[in-house]
Amino acid sequence: MRPDLALISLAAVTAAGCAQAEAPGNQPAANVVQAPATPAEHAQRLVAQRLGNAQNLSFGEAQVFVSNGATVVCGRYQQAGQPAQRYVAVGEEDVFIEGEFVGDMNQAVAEACRNI
Repeated sequence: MRPDLALISLAAVTAAGCAQAEAPGNQPAANVVQAPATPAEHAQRLVAQRLGNAQNLSFGEAQVFVSNGATVVCGRYQQAGQPAQRYVAVGEEDVFIEGEFVGDMNQAVAEACRNI
């Protein structure tokens, strides 16, 4: 075999071996543990659930506070084609959504949130 062909063959075999060695690394590990949701992520799930698991929701301006031992998340959400709305999530289960909140949302936001 000519020396230049031997080098090309060696390079091809080496490249094939590298590709095979890298393949398992491209697959997710079977025992990957999900990190717990942040308070903001949890609040966003509560908002989505309250809205009937609506699709095309976007979230922004989330602020997280601890008030009297409870985690409070204040932020905004928007559904496609609609104006942004505010939400206040308190603890693990309670979420108050602008438009559905029966009280004064401005007052609730003023008391629970900052700059929203």
